[in-house]
Amino acid sequence: MVRHAAMQALTSVRGQETATFKTLARFVNEDSDRHAAMQALLRIPRTYWPKDETKLLDNVLAFLRKVPAKDRTSPVALDAMQLADNLASLLPLGAAREIRKELGELGVRVIRVGTLPDQMLFDKERIVVKAGRPIEVIFENTDLMPHNLVVIRPGSLEEIGNLAETTATQPGALERHYVPKSPKVLFASRLLPPRDVQKLSFTAPTQPGVYPYVCTYPGHWRRMYGALYVVADLDEYLANPESYLAKNPLPIADELLKFTRPRTEWKFNDLASSVEKIEPGRSFSNGKQLFQVGSCVACHKMNGVGTDFGPDLTKLDPKLKNVDILKDILEPSFRINEKYQSYKFETLAGTFHEGIILEETPQMVKIIENPLLKSEPLVLKVSNIAGRKKLSTSIMPKGLLDKMTREEILDLLAYIISRGDARHPLFQMGHEHGHKDGH
Repeated sequence: MVRHAAMQALTSVRGQETATFKTLARFVNEDSDRHAAMQALLRIPRTYWPKDETKLLDNVLAFLRKVPAKDRTSPVALDAMQLADNLASLLPLGAAREIRKELGELGVRVIRVGTLPDQMLFDKERIVVKAGRPIEVIFENTDLMPHNLVVIRPGSLEEIGNLAETTATQPGALERHYVPKSPKVLFASRLLPPRDVQKLSFTAPTQPGVYPYVCTYPGHWRRMYGALYVVADLDEYLANPESYLAKNPLPIADELLKFTRPRTEWKFNDLASSVEKIEPGRSFSNGKQLFQVGSCVACHKMNGVGTDFGPDLTKLDPKLKNVDILKDILEPSFRINEKYQSYKFETLAGTFHEGIILEETPQMVKIIENPLLKSEPLVLKVSNIAGRKKLSTSIMPKGLLDKMTREEILDLLAYIISRGDARHPLFQMGHEHGHKDGH
């Protein structure tokens, strides 16, 4: 229905999130529009939700009370559960407890996890659940590449990520959806192709803690991860997370999970003037660390560290200006090197393959579908190809700088501009500054 498509489209209009929420809330009471409206509301970040939506909460609860027990795991009921749960978090602690008590009697806690297109990221960096309680996760892949969601034991993120890569070419890797065989894997989805959805049911760990969840598709784990907070008292946590964690500390055992902060959607114009004339005195050690934290090592090498799929950044064209490098990082699809151009092939049998062309002759085309997988290239016979299309999206994800402050970005850019040379003038001032918190 056109109106339902318009509801989804409204959620992407930036700067109008609160107004859009109020507009969509009116449709929740309409039988024909209820589900589409709730799905759209759940796409709006909770920080933009109005604090006075008690009428909406009453409407959602009234609908849920009428849903027969056998239908309470249907998509519309699950979305209603999640919407009611999220709305309850806006209430005072006592009222929230009462709402969640009723929701607990009506069904299970529902969490929706999605992906951010072209960014190799989950759309949630933190999920919070109550220890030992049943959970329903709706995992939706809206990206252009496949992803899975794997929950693992605290402290095992790097181990499981590396294991996923080292075992990716072994027999059976695809059949197990690139989920490593390890007792530290607690729960996993299948590998979802683009535009696929999976509903997952599991019981949260009984031991409170910070459990990583990660995509173990080869090459993704260094960037695509989040933290599952398992808490003893969910209502108290949601009422005031900082106060709850102060009284009930949950140590973070994985280094990558410690590097979390609000995202800044940096634009070229925000940084261009600072990058164009970077002043000496940047921090070499910070830049080197950020090269790894920012996932640059997943595709590039610098000083022997990283993966040699993408260009070796010590050998960048000396004619590139500082702002050219910044532009390539912020907008990977703006200028795609033909060597790393992706194509989509359709065969006469109706199957589709996406990848980078390694070799082409009049008889065949040899492509690599996932450069980070280091698997054998796929050979397509020209006689079996029904069509090909050059893709406009780079395999390099967007948003690589979104977790960094301005000072950290300048350190990283200085590291790349210097080609990893600690003796470069950009690092000479007799000192190295520390990270700054401001932008």
